[in-house]
Amino acid sequence: MKKIFISLLIPAIFLWAKNIAYSDEVVSLYLNKDDAKVIGKLLPTNPFEILKDQNNKVMIRISGYINPKFPSVIYFNNSQRIIVAAFSKNIKLNYSQIKKGEKGKWDKVNLEIWADKKDFSKDNRKMLNHAKELFVNNCGICHALHSEKEFNVNAWPAIFKSMVNRTSIDKKDQWLVIEYLQKNAKDFKIK
Repeated sequence: MKKIFISLLIPAIFLWAKNIAYSDEVVSLYLNKDDAKVIGKLLPTNPFEILKDQNNKVMIRISGYINPKFPSVIYFNNSQRIIVAAFSKNIKLNYSQIKKGEKGKWDKVNLEIWADKKDFSKDNRKMLNHAKELFVNNCGICHALHSEKEFNVNAWPAIFKSMVNRTSIDKKDQWLVIEYLQKNAKDFKIK
């Protein structure tokens, strides 16, 4: 029992020490702390590290994968289109490469960037449970509720967006539900 507790405690301490956080809503991103122009968006449920806290902004480190041919999007894993953050195409981003992708897989990168300061969470389970409730309570009104595993990662955003206007899901929660559906899709792969 003691070994199990220690094996669970060490990763938790590591995550806490790194100041890992999550947002349950879309967060605006900026190149510099004093910028007013939004150059990107961080999507809900994705982990990021808070590096600095200054007034109404925080510097964060986002980790993920980029397709070198289209570097304006950071993805959750190296082959599926689960968006972590997306940026204006004409913005030059200063990625630090962690690992070069091989055999058609995308490059693993970090990006340090400024974000609006919000009430971030240390855990994304509560927000994922909220997303599941929104899905279950709204997406079976007109038809039988689809299983999260019924569609693949890349299909869920289009399917959800084609029907969301028939639900009472707030616009601010739409990406939360999409991220939940993608991370529970039949072909979802952990990083």
